[in-house]
Amino acid sequence: MVMLPEGKLIRSEMVLREMALSDDVKLTRKSLVRWIALSLGLISPNESRTIILDVLEALINLRMRSIQPTTKEILEELASMEVAADEKSVYYHLLRMKESGLIGKRDGKHFFGDGEEARLSQVIKRIYQSRFDKSFSSVDQALDALEGYKR
Repeated sequence: MVMLPEGKLIRSEMVLREMALSDDVKLTRKSLVRWIALSLGLISPNESRTIILDVLEALINLRMRSIQPTTKEILEELASMEVAADEKSVYYHLLRMKESGLIGKRDGKHFFGDGEEARLSQVIKRIYQSRFDKSFSSVDQALDALEGYKR
């Protein structure tokens, strides 16, 4: 039996959780941002580190003001939110979000998806739908190949 280099075959992973959106969650911005991050797989359940939530909230705040921010502007937004965040942590979490496809960066400015002006819910849905479509395309090809084998 030939061993496949499975780790090298994985391009990315996606976590999308189906979660109940209770009235309690809707009571505060922080709980909504945490719920969104959990739902989109950006954090794990019971995650205690909050900086990624703060960075996500800052990005959402800035987008609501039609700003595609630089990292400096994100740091300024975090400061206005009274969040003490060091630049290295912010860069790390921006990179994680970029690698997941949630945000992009062009000319030093960060934006959701490809920077389109649609509603944020539509932008995020397109990001995840595109990634799932690519994954299912590969699964379809593998299943078609498998059906070609005779038992």
